[in-house]
Amino acid sequence: MKNILSLIIMCFATLIAHAQNEKPFDVEIYNDEYKVSIKMNLYDKNITVPRQEVYGELDGFISSKQSSSVWLITSSKIINDKTAEIEVVNDYGSEDFIATLKLNENGTYTLDKTDGSTLKFAVNRKWQKLPGKVVFTKK
Repeated sequence: MKNILSLIIMCFATLIAHAQNEKPFDVEIYNDEYKVSIKMNLYDKNITVPRQEVYGELDGFISSKQSSSVWLITSSKIINDKTAEIEVVNDYGSEDFIATLKLNENGTYTLDKTDGSTLKFAVNRKWQKLPGKVVFTKK
């Protein structure tokens, strides 16, 4: 009986330790409707953009499956365990915006633009403009 109780306690301790080590802003998330993803690590700030390593290590980037351009997360601030603020600039450096990124109770993420340019990608020679608030899910 003591062995079983000890085993149960160790299992719970392992689960609690794992839950405390989770990093909600070290993740890749995706929006199916717009075919846009965000890859980020707001803790270590060590993300490189594939085939565009010239930008160096960043907090993350936003990309589209339908376009070769990217938006770079150049700065971030984690407000609490479920909310972060990010500063984003396009790969030409001509447009930028600030947004809040929030982890929702259901495990999705909401990107809410608070100031600046519209997030957009060139798709089939037309601008695909994303709304100010977009919901993402884990990949």
